[in-house]
Amino acid sequence: MKKELIQTVKELNRTIYEINLVLMQRYGSQIDSEITSKQAVVLEILYKHERLTVSEIADLMKVSSSAVSQIISKLDKKNYVRREINPNNRREIIVVLGDEGVKYFEVRDRIDQTIIEKYYAHLDFEEVENVKNTFLKLKVIVEKDMNQPEN
Repeated sequence: MKKELIQTVKELNRTIYEINLVLMQRYGSQIDSEITSKQAVVLEILYKHERLTVSEIADLMKVSSSAVSQIISKLDKKNYVRREINPNNRREIIVVLGDEGVKYFEVRDRIDQTIIEKYYAHLDFEEVENVKNTFLKLKVIVEKDMNQPEN
């Protein structure tokens, strides 16, 4: 592997980390700090898919349904999610965002908008699009590798 590639990727990762650190210091207090990273992943999945069963969330996270159930229980107590009985299969529970979950994403969307207007607007659109496309390409490579059986 080329030494320049390794050095460049490390510098890229460090830069992304430093940008995120500064942005979290500036805007992180506006987002609920009691949410754990695993809880945030569940919320992100529900935000994207709107309504899922516990087993569907577990499949997407590649963890057990019981692990997801524990996360869901904690989020439910704080009203970040709501559990509903599936009308088509009464033994199945559907999970949706609760009032606090909706507020969580409203705040995050406002922060995203501020960051875009304050920082990304200083870049050429083509630069932003190139970075996006590069990361999407990398995502496909990583996802393809993650779906391969481990050696």
